[in-house]
Amino acid sequence: MNILAINPWIYDFAAYDFWLKPYGFLVILTYLKNKGINIEYIDCLKKETKDNFGRGKYYSEKIKKPEIFNSIPRYYKRYGITIEEFKQYLNNKNPDYILITSSMTYWYNAIIDTVNILKTTNKKPIILGGTYVNLLYEHAKENIPVDYIFTTKLLKDFFNLLNIDFDEKELYFTLPEYEYFYKEIDYVVFRTSWGCPFNCSFCAIKETFPYKTNLRLPIEKIINFILKYYKLGIKDFVLYDDAFLYEQDYAIEFLKEFLRLNIKVRFHTPNALHLRFLNQKIADLLKKTNFINPHFGLETLDQNLQKLWGDKVNRTDLIRAVNYLKDAGFKDGEFSVYLLFGYPNQDFEELKKDIEFLNSLGIKVSLAEYSPTPKTELFYEYQEILKEPLLHNNSIFIFWKNDIKKLWEIKNYTRQLNNKITSP
Repeated sequence: MNILAINPWIYDFAAYDFWLKPYGFLVILTYLKNKGINIEYIDCLKKETKDNFGRGKYYSEKIKKPEIFNSIPRYYKRYGITIEEFKQYLNNKNPDYILITSSMTYWYNAIIDTVNILKTTNKKPIILGGTYVNLLYEHAKENIPVDYIFTTKLLKDFFNLLNIDFDEKELYFTLPEYEYFYKEIDYVVFRTSWGCPFNCSFCAIKETFPYKTNLRLPIEKIINFILKYYKLGIKDFVLYDDAFLYEQDYAIEFLKEFLRLNIKVRFHTPNALHLRFLNQKIADLLKKTNFINPHFGLETLDQNLQKLWGDKVNRTDLIRAVNYLKDAGFKDGEFSVYLLFGYPNQDFEELKKDIEFLNSLGIKVSLAEYSPTPKTELFYEYQEILKEPLLHNNSIFIFWKNDIKKLWEIKNYTRQLNNKITSP
């Protein structure tokens, strides 16, 4: 069987490759490859620059803005390869099925364009899955002209359609074979686990991985995976876990096993680590194994919101964790926390005080721009004004569209404070 797999464009006001890979999609494709399926893969996201950690700017072209964005004085762009390049990649392709993944709900117009182009060149069945489908299944059915749509909960039906044996544990224990899908590998994304035990009001992880317990991969498997790509010249490894430190013994064992390899790589944590589960032993190991600017989830210092949003960390946890990190050798500005930014009714004066307090502790602040995510508690409160997925875009700050200047002032202020503790 031949399958054509496509990671579509991004349509947005801004996009940057902050270690962005369709990890779940690549796991499924690797699983299918291991079952004897021939996979041809097109990643529509093409970079034109690259930094020291493998990240970079995507090539982009200005496109017409959806009418709902006409009042926004910014360019709307297609990020990735050109239409002509995409059509060239489709030449002489004769798959039995075409698979398309999806990510942000507000990028769905890119999927529509992808499908429409495919329909002019190929009449084979098109299958859609991914995050957008998991969060907005009905919207996808009504708006994306594909033959089949599968959520994570329907994976068994997906594999039945392809007549492929489905072993759930084998699938989630599969690690992507990047060299099979990419000619150039700038960094490698991996997971040691799937799922998260927490229920934060702004997060939809339970929809993208809808199982009761989080799954841990065998440590030896992860170590061999890292060693394989290190030997291929990769230096940057990106941890996609949602709860890496939740099982502290596992985290400690993994980091110790990696340390025994005596190799030099860089680890990155864009999905954040949990402050509450950091202890001195783990902090020491994070430093020794070269975690670069480890990010931790905080979201807010407001005690009422902390309890409302999941109660996973508090100010005491924060201060204790900072002491652990500094005792381990991390200096001011060498670790960061995420603060949620731009959610409904946010008190910006309190936010500024929180930023100043964190700065006083030597912590860099990363403002995580709030994107209304379907099937979360925060989303349900405002779902009537968020029916159009384009309005989920965190670039437009739907709840603060009349106070954009204030938002930029806070972003600039945060940048200035961060620079003070990171400048040599």
